[in-house]
Amino acid sequence: MFKSHTPLSAKGAIVALSALMFFFSAQVSLTIYIDSSYVKEAIEQTPRFALMQAWDNPEHMVGTLYTFASLITLLALISAPKILRRFGNYRWTISALILHILILLGLASFDGAGFVVPLFIIETALVSVLYFNLDVFLERYSSDAETGEIRGFFLVIGSIAWMLPPFFAGMIIDNFGFQLVYLVGAALMIPTVFVMMRYFSDFNDLGYDDVPVLMSKVDTAKHPDIGRILWTSFSLQFFYAWMIIYAPIYFHDQLGISYEDFGLILTLALSAFIIFPYPAGWLADKVLGEKELLVGGFLLMAGATALIPYFSHAGIGILAWAALLFVGRTGAATVETMAEAYFFKQIDGRNAGLMSYFRRSRPLAFMIAPIAATLLLEFRIVTTENLFYVLAVLMVLAAYFPLRLKDTL
Repeated sequence: MFKSHTPLSAKGAIVALSALMFFFSAQVSLTIYIDSSYVKEAIEQTPRFALMQAWDNPEHMVGTLYTFASLITLLALISAPKILRRFGNYRWTISALILHILILLGLASFDGAGFVVPLFIIETALVSVLYFNLDVFLERYSSDAETGEIRGFFLVIGSIAWMLPPFFAGMIIDNFGFQLVYLVGAALMIPTVFVMMRYFSDFNDLGYDDVPVLMSKVDTAKHPDIGRILWTSFSLQFFYAWMIIYAPIYFHDQLGISYEDFGLILTLALSAFIIFPYPAGWLADKVLGEKELLVGGFLLMAGATALIPYFSHAGIGILAWAALLFVGRTGAATVETMAEAYFFKQIDGRNAGLMSYFRRSRPLAFMIAPIAATLLLEFRIVTTENLFYVLAVLMVLAAYFPLRLKDTL
């Protein structure tokens, strides 16, 4: 019933993948900004939860749980080429999609930390794995001459799906609690299974290469710009990790902003990911190359992040917060598009190992960022508010990596 009758054209495959990306990204956006708050609440409501004894504050423990989830993700991505050769990308992806739906249903059904914590860890890992799997599909149908535009278009589709869910998630939480959000997320995932089965059941896998856990000195010397763009991607994912974990907690718990209002702020701010990726991809392909846009993007991220503590004491309204976060997300959208375009211009569909390196930047960042933040908080080196100053400094330093890239134009 769902088997493709004829092989998909490149354009048809990209359209189908864009539809899949839309529903998947909508689900991720619906839950990703509330995960840390949900886990924190589950821990607070389960006082005998054994792991809690090692931390003074549930807020600190949440960061450590992201680290565990990222470690599992890393193991999966390190094994990715072997898994692809054994099962193929279609079977691996459809299995991960179905498991993801079951995990979301579990998060919607249980609220004790004994259930929520392990389910959260698996769900977080599956998100990164599924984005990697989509990369394998997309790279199979992309040409180098159009990589920037295709990646930019793909990111725009995902970003459109990211815009409204945080607002609706906030409304649902304020009125009905966290669990209904995960039930809605599971419903959003159902179309992804149908799209995958209908259009990619006869996907023709290539011979996937394998790579060691870490790039050797020989590989680094052979592909110096890939190493630099990997560091660039890691820095961007570090920014995402820091903001995704600690911004919801800070805005709700310390500034007293409701989940609904914070969702509205995010919805407005995330519009940057709709406005900028495609034109930025076109500029990278036709006019500037990626280097200058990457540096400018990091500086925008740093400036907007540094202003968060200042704005906290200025008594500003929702629209002003949205404008500030919009500027930061403009920088992030630019960096994300440029990093994707630059990296995928260097490889082809057989380089699953190098793609695995690129996608490992997310779990690595989600492992290292919360460890760093937890240590800073646990030893009272900084307050939660000052975490944003630290992040701003790190983003300025991150601009060093794109400065050393050999531009593609």
